[in-house]
Amino acid sequence: MRAIRRLFVSLRTKFIILFCVMITLPFIISGLLAYQKYSANSERNAEAYSEQIVEQVTINLERYIKEMDRITIALYYNPDVLQILKNHRGPLQNESYLKVDEISKMNQLISTGIIEQTEMEGLFIFALDGSLFSNLQETIRLSWKPESNSWMQQAKWKDGGLTIVPPMEGSYYLEAPKEVLSLARLIKDPVTNQDLGYVKADLTNAGFQKIVSSVKVTKNSQLYVFNEDFKRVYPFSDSRGDSYQDIVNKSTRDVLVSSRATAYGVLQIVGLIPREDVLSEAKQMTTYTLWISLCSLLMAYVAAVFTSSRMVKPIGHLQKKMRRVQNGEFHERAEVYSNDEIGLLTEGFNTMVSQLESMIKDMYELRLREKESELNALQSQINPHFLYNTLESISMAAHKQSNTELSDVITSLGKLLRYTVNKQERLVYLKDELAFVESYLNIQTFRLEDKLDSELRVDFLHEYALVPKLILQPLVENAIEHGPGSRPLKVTIYTRAEDNDLFIYVQDNGVGIPAERMKLIETRLAQQHELTQESASGQRSKGFALRNIHQRLRLLYGESYGLSIQSSAGSEGTTIVLRLPFQWEE
Repeated sequence: MRAIRRLFVSLRTKFIILFCVMITLPFIISGLLAYQKYSANSERNAEAYSEQIVEQVTINLERYIKEMDRITIALYYNPDVLQILKNHRGPLQNESYLKVDEISKMNQLISTGIIEQTEMEGLFIFALDGSLFSNLQETIRLSWKPESNSWMQQAKWKDGGLTIVPPMEGSYYLEAPKEVLSLARLIKDPVTNQDLGYVKADLTNAGFQKIVSSVKVTKNSQLYVFNEDFKRVYPFSDSRGDSYQDIVNKSTRDVLVSSRATAYGVLQIVGLIPREDVLSEAKQMTTYTLWISLCSLLMAYVAAVFTSSRMVKPIGHLQKKMRRVQNGEFHERAEVYSNDEIGLLTEGFNTMVSQLESMIKDMYELRLREKESELNALQSQINPHFLYNTLESISMAAHKQSNTELSDVITSLGKLLRYTVNKQERLVYLKDELAFVESYLNIQTFRLEDKLDSELRVDFLHEYALVPKLILQPLVENAIEHGPGSRPLKVTIYTRAEDNDLFIYVQDNGVGIPAERMKLIETRLAQQHELTQESASGQRSKGFALRNIHQRLRLLYGESYGLSIQSSAGSEGTTIVLRLPFQWEE
């Protein structure tokens, strides 16, 4: 049976259809539900709005009363205020003498306490002998009369508690009496509990309005504030009008009434908000919703077409690059168009192709080196036992003739052959590698006589670290070949440990490396993936010994390890540093 071939639909078409469906269906459904639920929700929203307004006014008033309570009660802890009030404790006089320093201290203390209370008309301290202190010394009388301050009875009954006095005229102002709302308390001696005076903060109608002005109330709404005795304290005008119960009972279908009581200060807040004010904006929004929604729907369709094109473009570009890589063009890279998931996918693709290209080059280079090593091993393994036996015979003959020096050289040569031919390990102990280098130095010392000297300074703990085989001899050979000058050459090998890494130093006191030669060496060390013609063909090139060791360490341990030339300055010699990780067993 023949398989049915599916109809090809482009990704861009799928996105457009999906976007249109996702935009249109929610719009239709939400529009129908919003129209059906509008009537019920509008009533509930109006009530919630009314409650929020009254709640916010309650919070503001409670916060202000707490602040005024803090300011007035602070007088209990001020020794200057208490001392002045004790000096004016009585008896009550029509005119009392006030010292200049007393007036100055009181004025300064009061002004400091209310410096940020811009809505306050004034703060007053009434002494029991009839003296009056305030921050308004130039516009008030310096004495008070009991008959004009009936609020003191209520403050005395509170016995030091904060009292909210309904609006009344303040007779102690030099100008016409002002109608003020006051917060007052009795000041008592904290030690003897005797009465010392009264403190009173005045607020005009405009000042009280600042406290509630941060709350947005509708144009035709009304706000009322009552004290704990249900006497109106705001608004000031017609304060003998409707009582608290009359105003609360005004709730009808056209007016929303919300009431709250402060937890601190015992104030009752009542708000009257016409339903028409709350719902007017909602009704206007209903008129514009259809037109705005239709315009938004059209813009959404245009945005869907544009967005789908922008989303599909980088995907199509990535698809073309993947096809080229599939055909073997590993140098291709995709361009990143956006900083999103598609951009991350493109970056991941580029990284993957780069790593794949690098791995192919590394594998190719590694195979060439393996073939070169196999060829060298085959060339050096021509009957090794025959070579060992022959060298031992020559050494014994030299020993019989008392030629100890020649016998040692032949013995060292035998050790070199055994190390390079017999052992097939990839990693060896550092002590074995040093023994191999020491045998090589014995041969070179015999050849060069007093022109070569060597020194090995290696920590005993470092001798059992695993290192790549034949990693030091090329460096020593390079120093002997290029380092000699007018004075005898000395080669020193020492080690150093830092964190989890082992540093091996091969140092000589030769002629150093010229600047041009140094630049060439650094260039070759940076060639990570390119093989030279000599190394690729299996020929030994002295100029590439350092690079081969460097690449060998990087292939084994990673990019952070390798070879570096630490110092080279004219005739001061050369120091080559090998960095590799500590490894105790393979």
